[in-house]
Amino acid sequence: MLALFAVALPLVEAPKNVFWFLFLVLWFVGSIRQRNFGQLARGWDWVFAALIVAPVASILNTAYAPQWKEVGDIIGYVSLGWMIARSRLDSQQLKWLLLCLVGATLLGALHGAWVMAIEPKRIWLQLNSVGHVNHSALYGAGAAALAAAWIAAGWKTLERGQRLLGLAVALLMFGMMIAFASRGALIAYLFAVVVLAPVLSAVRLRTLGVVALAAISLALGAHWATQQLMGGKNNQTVIQKTLDGMRSGKLSSYRVETFHTATEMIRQYPLTGVGAANFSAVSPEAVQGWVEARGETFVRDDYYFSSHAHGLFTNTLGERGLLGISALLALTIGWSAALLCRKPGAGAPLDARLCWGAGVAGWSVVFIGGLFNTTLHHEHGMLGMVCLGLLLSGAPLRVKAAA
Repeated sequence: MLALFAVALPLVEAPKNVFWFLFLVLWFVGSIRQRNFGQLARGWDWVFAALIVAPVASILNTAYAPQWKEVGDIIGYVSLGWMIARSRLDSQQLKWLLLCLVGATLLGALHGAWVMAIEPKRIWLQLNSVGHVNHSALYGAGAAALAAAWIAAGWKTLERGQRLLGLAVALLMFGMMIAFASRGALIAYLFAVVVLAPVLSAVRLRTLGVVALAAISLALGAHWATQQLMGGKNNQTVIQKTLDGMRSGKLSSYRVETFHTATEMIRQYPLTGVGAANFSAVSPEAVQGWVEARGETFVRDDYYFSSHAHGLFTNTLGERGLLGISALLALTIGWSAALLCRKPGAGAPLDARLCWGAGVAGWSVVFIGGLFNTTLHHEHGMLGMVCLGLLLSGAPLRVKAAA
């Protein structure tokens, strides 16, 4: 069920929900029958619980219309990470899961390219079930980082043909990231690769140089191919978007102004914010009233109003207040500490290296990508939590030898 869920996640909407639910039910039924719910440090149980409780508290305590639908999404991705963290996947299960995650994403990108070529109104590459280009790009960054982790971790053990195939897939996934044209997602992906390559691979510097040249060539080819597919419909590539932002003085794409809006929300509702998924419920008139009530001048251009804050920490601050940001910081610190404490040594088994690589991929998408967009929700939230679960379940803690 977990493998089927991984295949459906970027591709089709209804089946992924069915497979997630069946996985949840079967996991609990099996755990009850075996009287074994796995092992996990108690602190992580509190972190996972806080990730559910904090947004629910914000919904219960909001002055705006409560968005209960958001709770389903939160329970969906948190439960995935929680259950996988308490599971123990064997080598075959782990490899099949990674294969399903990477393969389905690549298939989804090819389908998205085909749709973009035949539909005049489609100007961005998207994954069918993920949707908006920013969300699709973030999901793609996680899957592409998993592909890079897999080839880096298994380089020494793979045969020549397997190496070439794995490298081809990893490079193709990199080309997909260029085609998405999302700066935040590309930065998250590149950050993950820079961390993964020296830790997981024993590749010679010369080989890495050849791979880097191939990646640059592929990036240029992906850029050209995307423009051809779009047929001149859009020229908003990564480079063009950056240059346009510099010329207009809006390089942050209004993220600074959105942060100002979020800070007004938490000043008004410090404990629980305005409620999960309620960022768009706050109007410019409301913020103007709050600012002027303090005797300050409201400058409309200093604020930006949108459906979300285009940043994980900013969005959490405004929607879920101090409770929400505390839970998120606990996740950030815990995930970071787990990566440091479980970093595999040179002689670590392949499974441990793959699980650690998955942890890096998920961390980079959630937190590096979260600096530029609202991560940790829906499909890329589920992918990120699957990665965290694999890290906690499969990458063993490093224990110092006794003196």
